[in-house]
Amino acid sequence: MSQASHTPGAAPPKPGSLLVACGDPAHRTALVHMLEAAGHAVSVAESRGPSLELLRSGKFDLALVDVRLTDGGLEQALEQLRAEGRLSQTLIVAISAAGEGESVARCLDLGATDSLIGLPDPALLGARLRVWLELKRWREAARLAEQRLEREQRRSDELLQIVIPLGIALSNETDFNQMLEKILIQAQTLGRADAGTLYLRTDDDRLKFVIVRNTSLDLALGGTTGAEIPFAPLLLHDAHTGRPNHHNVATHAALTGETVNIPDAYQAEGFDFSGTQAIDRDTGYRSTSFLTLPLKDGRQAVIGVLQLINALDEKTGRVVPFDLALHPVIESLASLAAVALQAYIREQRLRQQIEELRIEIDEGKRARRVAEITETEYFRRLQEKAREMRSAHAGARPVEPRDG
Repeated sequence: MSQASHTPGAAPPKPGSLLVACGDPAHRTALVHMLEAAGHAVSVAESRGPSLELLRSGKFDLALVDVRLTDGGLEQALEQLRAEGRLSQTLIVAISAAGEGESVARCLDLGATDSLIGLPDPALLGARLRVWLELKRWREAARLAEQRLEREQRRSDELLQIVIPLGIALSNETDFNQMLEKILIQAQTLGRADAGTLYLRTDDDRLKFVIVRNTSLDLALGGTTGAEIPFAPLLLHDAHTGRPNHHNVATHAALTGETVNIPDAYQAEGFDFSGTQAIDRDTGYRSTSFLTLPLKDGRQAVIGVLQLINALDEKTGRVVPFDLALHPVIESLASLAAVALQAYIREQRLRQQIEELRIEIDEGKRARRVAEITETEYFRRLQEKAREMRSAHAGARPVEPRDG
């Protein structure tokens, strides 16, 4: 009966991905055998060079590395990994024969997680492996939590520095074109997008291009530029069948009210980007990553669509997919933008209704004034006098000319 490698009744430990880097063939073979017997996936390296590259890859949960590896040994490898900021990617256990305590101690000081001297008892090795792997998973969970915290902090900063001030600015904006441009420009800033388009939903159920911008192509259409946008509005429903148009990503977002993130339009399935790709061929541009958000009013009705194109890596400037962590922030901006747009549209409609009412009132006043005048005794006497004059003129005979 084999010795138990975990507490009776408890779930067996999850297998790990392990690296064994050991120059002693007998020691290496025995250690690999024990680890594989415990159900772990084991890779082997026999010298410092390959083992260092494998450690840099970060694909192992745990590495058991001989302190006596050639080319400087484990100590030098730990120093390099620490200098590169890669030491936390993989837990490293220093393995050695007896009588190498000083070297092991230096490795622990340089960042090794633990040490293993000689060949341990299989049960003892199994217990220590569980501890090491649990530590690795805890560190990974802590790292992910730290990343989430950083994202939340970044989101908070962006809300404070960009989204909230934009909401205030939009609420005070009286120029519709300026408002539209502010929305798109700030969305591009948040998403680090090279290009963007803003559509508004029309009364005949279409998406009309109102602002088009592309930094790389130095292109700015619509809005305050006065440059006409040559693209026809997008149909939300087929003109003949009435079916909803889900082939275009912008119309799909408008119809469903959902945010759509596409890493690569040239590899995307379910959407038709042929029009975009045709423009790319004409301009030499490549529209790759897309983030498309519906603009919803207070009743959750979609009044427009905001589309960002080609997210740029902050360090390299290369086109990358839009970060999923940015969705909440840009959606917050889209919500503010939609509220501001709806308020503006509502205000303009109210102004139009007031103007129409004023015209109706003015016309009513004029009608009443005319009625008041025509109903007076004076006006009736004038009418009677005019009729008499017309009658006299009609009854008068022309005078015959006389001969000299």
